[in-house]
Amino acid sequence: MSQDTTIASGTASGEAFEKAASDIGADPELIAAFSLIEQDARALLEAANLLADAATGEQMTQALDYNLRMWVAIKVMVTDPANALPNEIKSNLKQLAEFIARVTLGAGQGQLDDRKLQHLIAINLHIAEGLTRGQQDKLVRNRAYQVWDREGRPEGKAEEHWQQAEQEIAALLATPSA
Repeated sequence: MSQDTTIASGTASGEAFEKAASDIGADPELIAAFSLIEQDARALLEAANLLADAATGEQMTQALDYNLRMWVAIKVMVTDPANALPNEIKSNLKQLAEFIARVTLGAGQGQLDDRKLQHLIAINLHIAEGLTRGQQDKLVRNRAYQVWDREGRPEGKAEEHWQQAEQEIAALLATPSA
C-alpha cells in the first residue's frame, strides 16, 4: 500500500476477498463492510510500519505525515453525525486522533522521543487488530446462521455450526490475495 492510499480505498486483495467470500455464500453487505474494514486496518498497519521503519529524518517526516492524515480522516469520520458507531467508540477514536495530532506536532518541534513513537505504533497496531477481529466475529456469526438455516434450523447444534463457520471464515481469510 502506498503512502497516498487513504482509508477505505479499493485494493486487489479486497476484491479477491469479496470473490472468495461470495463463493461460500457470505452476505454481500457484510463482505463489503469487512473489505472496507480490512483496508482501514491495512492502512493503520502501513502507518505503523512506516513509523517503525523510518531510518532518516525525511522518512520519519513522511511517516508522521501519513499517520496524521489518516488519523485526521478517522476524526472526521467519527465526528460525522451520520456515523453509526457507538458514542463511546467515537469519543475514544476522537481522543486518540487528538493525541496523535499533539504528538505529531510536537515531533515537528523536536519532541518525539522513542517512547512516544512506540505509542503511535502501538495505537495503530491495536486499532487495526480490533477492527479485523470485530469484523471477523461478524462474518463467523453470519456464516453460522447461514449454516443453521441451510440445515433446517435444528436445535442443539449451535456449537457445531459456530465451529464450522469459524473454520470456513479462517480459510477464507487465509486465501492468498489475487
